[in-house]
Amino acid sequence: MFKKPLNVLPAFLITTFKLFFLEFFILSFCRIVFYFSFKTTDGSDISSFIILKAFRMGMEFDMVTSTYAVFLPATLLILNEFFFGKTDLIYKLAFSATLVIFWTYALVSAADLPYYKQFGSHLNKHAFLWAASPGFVLRMILGNVSYYGYLFMFFILAIFIYKRIKKMERNYLDYFATHHQKPWQTGVFIAFFIPVFVLGARGRSSPKSVTHEGLAIVSDNLFVNQIALNPNFTLFRSLLSQKIKNYTIPMDIDTSIAYTRQYLGIKGPYRRSIDRVQKIDSAFKPYNVIIVCMESMSAYKMGIHGKENLTPNFNAIVKESIYFDNFFSSGIHTFTGLFSTSVGYPSIMNEHSLRRYTRQPFTTLGNLLLKKNYQTFLAVTHDPVFDNMMGFFTLNGYQTTLSSYDFPSSKLIGATGVPDHELYELVIQTINKSDKAKPFLGFLMTGSDHGPWAIPENIRFKTTANTEEKRSTQYADWAVGEFIKQAKKQTWYNNTLFVFLGDHGYAIEGTYEMPLSYHTIPFVLYKPSSLHPDTLHKVGYQPDVISTVAGILNLQFVNNTFGIDLMKEQHPFVFFTADDKIGCVDNEGNYFYDLLTQRTKRLRKYWNLDPQDYYEHNKRKADSLDNGARYLLDAAEYFIRRDHFSY
Repeated sequence: MFKKPLNVLPAFLITTFKLFFLEFFILSFCRIVFYFSFKTTDGSDISSFIILKAFRMGMEFDMVTSTYAVFLPATLLILNEFFFGKTDLIYKLAFSATLVIFWTYALVSAADLPYYKQFGSHLNKHAFLWAASPGFVLRMILGNVSYYGYLFMFFILAIFIYKRIKKMERNYLDYFATHHQKPWQTGVFIAFFIPVFVLGARGRSSPKSVTHEGLAIVSDNLFVNQIALNPNFTLFRSLLSQKIKNYTIPMDIDTSIAYTRQYLGIKGPYRRSIDRVQKIDSAFKPYNVIIVCMESMSAYKMGIHGKENLTPNFNAIVKESIYFDNFFSSGIHTFTGLFSTSVGYPSIMNEHSLRRYTRQPFTTLGNLLLKKNYQTFLAVTHDPVFDNMMGFFTLNGYQTTLSSYDFPSSKLIGATGVPDHELYELVIQTINKSDKAKPFLGFLMTGSDHGPWAIPENIRFKTTANTEEKRSTQYADWAVGEFIKQAKKQTWYNNTLFVFLGDHGYAIEGTYEMPLSYHTIPFVLYKPSSLHPDTLHKVGYQPDVISTVAGILNLQFVNNTFGIDLMKEQHPFVFFTADDKIGCVDNEGNYFYDLLTQRTKRLRKYWNLDPQDYYEHNKRKADSLDNGARYLLDAAEYFIRRDHFSY
């Protein structure tokens, strides 16, 4: 029963505040779980005061989120004040709605933990980029034993919420039966309630500013700045703020295209085009080409910046190759890596490129080499329909697809399908059965270094790492080594150019709020019979793959990609995106990034992971990189919308 001093208050007001504090407590508990789940040595030098400041800021985000959680129940309970005794439908609906809302919030809070572990940011609208493949995503989640703890946390919270709300419902009815207010009295309390609710929904009393994600920035530390954010806030705010509108050509599109032409070294009179002929200096070389896009292959896994070396076999391949050690992925998702690598375009923010850019083919190695009588194929470890991989690559010149469909079900060991070494073996077998009179192009997408991590049994290799992630990386590295070892035994080996790169990297602590480790990937050109080993330090990115490989083949074509031949040319900088972030790196070691939703810009010296922010000190450089990236993005979107967008 409610205490006597509160007896003057109407039932709706007391119950609403009790629901508010229940949700506030649950969200605060989830923040504590988040803190201790991901607290690392990366935050060891951060003072306790800053940590407490992040938690205090988190209370503001929780207040806003809790206020919205009780809005519908409060509205229904207010209506019930005027209809009490006439129907019990309204109050039952109020408490049922409360259960659904609170359970949803708890589910989001629990799901946020594995999402943050994978992407280094809280849940947002980009989590729904895979909405068309829910079954595959569900298998990835349920196939990862380490995620079961998060599901267990949700079930415990769900039971706790159910019991508390049912008790509140009983207390509400008991109180209402003896403390029913007159309509005018209820109206007075409603008038008091509305401004309190508005203040809670805004989060701040300032007339010029409501609570936004930028307020979570309390230090230069990546993890600490994530403590304050509430995943329900970031998810629903991003969904509600998503603007759905038809594409409109920017007024300054010619400025963006002119900048892009200069960036790509295109000379001559201005045209709304980036077409240029990639010239050759000798006859075409019909090398076989195998492009291996390695799942989650961050260069940091190779031991750079003092990180643990998990890839001794791959590092041995690098020593015999041309290696670009300053190379970056266009995005942080597999589909962005596949798109940029295969078509030579940067990743456009907030769009699923493999599904949407299908009006007509791009210029790809697939369709270029088909004209040279090549055999072309795509090979993936899992369901080829996922992310429209097979459809997109088929459209763009890859004739056949190898996938989990080509294996007995006993070979599949997880959501990512067959283990890497099985796919490599199938690729070698397929090549050996192919037409020997024709060269071939293969594009491989591995999967074993992606959660849920699963390592095959009954193989010669034994891992030594102490975590599932690291053991999977070691296995994937062993599989690459075995692939090259077996390839060397084949008749086509000496005439084959092997290209290795990551689809994207992996979030590793100490690499800034926009983790640079998620974009820093290897780019390796391996053909010992004709390519002299070397390490090149110029910046490059995934759109450069087509032009660089074409240069090695002496393939002349009309280049309308955003890439260059890195063997002969050099970018002033390259850029990349990560959902709601834009980053740029240049040849002088500058790393600029813009955390768009947090309204924060940084400029770092990334060669030695310098933690200092140079943005104010060198704002001219930061603005130059910022503007350059936006010009390139605008130009890329214009050409995609004009020629390739399917809607």
